[in-house]
Amino acid sequence: MTCDKIEGLLTAYADGELSLEEKASVEQHLEACPDCASLLSFVRSADRTLAVFPEIEPRANLRRKLYAIPAQKKFRFSLDFLLKPSLQPVFAAATVFLIMFSFYMFSPDKNQINKAISRQFHRGYSQFEKLSAKAGSITDSLGAYADNVLVSLKKINPLSKNGE
Repeated sequence: MTCDKIEGLLTAYADGELSLEEKASVEQHLEACPDCASLLSFVRSADRTLAVFPEIEPRANLRRKLYAIPAQKKFRFSLDFLLKPSLQPVFAAATVFLIMFSFYMFSPDKNQINKAISRQFHRGYSQFEKLSAKAGSITDSLGAYADNVLVSLKKINPLSKNGE
């Protein structure tokens, strides 16, 4: 057995709680290992020192309080998780959304709001189409030069000295 395993068994060995097989292997190791033997003598001296101390009996009211702790740990629904600071941005966004939604729902000019929203949506969509068309034309025009650019980039080694 290794010293780590023996160290885990020393207190049980000192208290006489090991099986005969474990006890024999611990004794065999203790004969060969002076470090574990000195650790066993330390465990035994600590046991003797602790045996000198009187056993203290806790007061009755303290025992009552301690025994009542598990009885108090019943599940009760709580909304304390809502007070976490990490949820504050979520609540702020929800508040803004609810305010905007209430303005929309209780506005007498819903049709004008709908038209304005639709107009802004279509403007944004048309701008997106223009940008994607430009991106497509750029990639098409670069298609012929893409191989040359890649070869040039591969030849450039930023880690070499003097561009070699």
